[in-house]
Amino acid sequence: MKQKLLLGTIIALLFGACGRTDVRLHCADELIEQNRKDSASLILAGIKYPGAFSKSDRALYALLAAEVARNEERLDEIDTLLTVALDYYRASVDSVHLVRTLFCAGQVARSFQRNEEAMKFFLEALPYSEGQQVGDYWRYLVNTWAGVVAAKERLFEDKIRYSQKALEIARRMKNVSYECISLGDIAYGHLFSGRYDSALHYTEIMHEIVLRDSLTSQLPYIYTRFQGIYTQKGDYALALQYVDKALRHRAPTDSANITGHYAEKAAMFGKLVQYDSAYYYFHKSEPCPDPFTQEARYYNMADTYYAMKRYKDAYEYLLRYTQIDDSIKAATKSSELIALQSLYQHERLRADNLRWRAQVAEHKHRVYWIIAISVTLLWVAGGIYLIFYRRNRRRLIIQQKQLIGQQEQIIAQQEELRHRSEEHLENLQKINELQQKEGELKGAFFRQLNFSILQQVGEIRKNGNIIFSDKDWDVITENADAIFNNFTLRLQDSYPELNKEDLRYCCMVKMQLSQSEMAQIMHLEKDSVKKRLKRIRVDKIGSGSGVTLEELLRNF
Repeated sequence: MKQKLLLGTIIALLFGACGRTDVRLHCADELIEQNRKDSASLILAGIKYPGAFSKSDRALYALLAAEVARNEERLDEIDTLLTVALDYYRASVDSVHLVRTLFCAGQVARSFQRNEEAMKFFLEALPYSEGQQVGDYWRYLVNTWAGVVAAKERLFEDKIRYSQKALEIARRMKNVSYECISLGDIAYGHLFSGRYDSALHYTEIMHEIVLRDSLTSQLPYIYTRFQGIYTQKGDYALALQYVDKALRHRAPTDSANITGHYAEKAAMFGKLVQYDSAYYYFHKSEPCPDPFTQEARYYNMADTYYAMKRYKDAYEYLLRYTQIDDSIKAATKSSELIALQSLYQHERLRADNLRWRAQVAEHKHRVYWIIAISVTLLWVAGGIYLIFYRRNRRRLIIQQKQLIGQQEQIIAQQEELRHRSEEHLENLQKINELQQKEGELKGAFFRQLNFSILQQVGEIRKNGNIIFSDKDWDVITENADAIFNNFTLRLQDSYPELNKEDLRYCCMVKMQLSQSEMAQIMHLEKDSVKKRLKRIRVDKIGSGSGVTLEELLRNF
């Protein structure tokens, strides 16, 4: 009887030393493995005191809570949880949960566009995923998403390599859906690497699998992939056939994709010089809600009208293309700024979490230190002098720590201000680069609009007798005002001394013509053109040396 009581006491002590275990954790773990994250979230919400768990259960709770938070897009809450889980599983032999933790961390980093950090997590998970304990499902996910991040960084050879590994795993799992995804990823990598025959090969394999298993819902996407490959190869007739196949398999309610296919047909008919068909499908694609498709519609139709020598219509559609392009760029800038703000908030919360963890650790250290002093004071309670000495010493140490803490806080604030200033400068630099690229695109577009007039420069080299008419100059001036926001009107308003011929020189500079081309157009020597440009810059505009007229007018 005494032996049984002793054995029971030992078992109870062992369970008490290991911490309190909650079976709900293991239930939630199984639900997440079954991809039932909503049910797992309800179970985790009922756990009120995870701090009472053992280290292993605390790590499991942190991983499960992080996976649920990522599923619910509560990304700002994940960093601290993942830190707890990573610290434990990296030091353990539990490769299954380590792979899951690294995969979750990689997905969170990818959500914040930190692709390099995401790739580090996926690459760290890859060797562990090859272990016998880890199932093929997680091996497939890690390789597939490593390929996704590689493609984001334009590392298409790595994209192909990881996707091929994922394809082997999918075939071992006998999962047709996963196999098709991997084949599509491999074809994608070959397509953007310029290996069109290889891209066709893997797309054809995917097509055979879909037909074999009657996965008809996948056919529109496969035919669209075929169309994209043949378009890149320049075989527009065959690309048109695959567009028609994709249309036949689209549901009548799928209006967005249907109108997108009509826009693709309009572009390809234009390339095949079948202008009536191109015009017909251009108008059929008009309800398409996608701004990028609309942008491509107007650009391709302008190209078609230009090939038909209907330059006025081509100009009108180029203007519409420019308007949509400007609106897309403005929306892109806004989304980039919002992403930067979100990333800044996330990084700040991340730093706050680390600081609070450090403070908690310091607090624990202080608590242990105070306990040790209290025990010591009990041993020396008989000496009054010793008691006062210890109290004074303790007070001085606390004051010194407070001073050190204040200094560290000031240093942290200064570092945060410096970090904010650097981010602000980086944002300004990005905006300036975008504005510079926008100016270069507008200049190239301005020159393209005047292409029919500028062709005369080549003819001048032959006979030297062609001179631009006033009508030609009026067209050039109107184009400059349309593209560059009343360029000549603002220029003459700012510098009244500029005459009509000076404004023509300014337009040629805006078209990025060389001094030799200007000399041919104006029937002057190159030195005369150079002197004329200097006179405009110095006498009319009033600019000093060290700045060219091209630099002055670039952003005007």
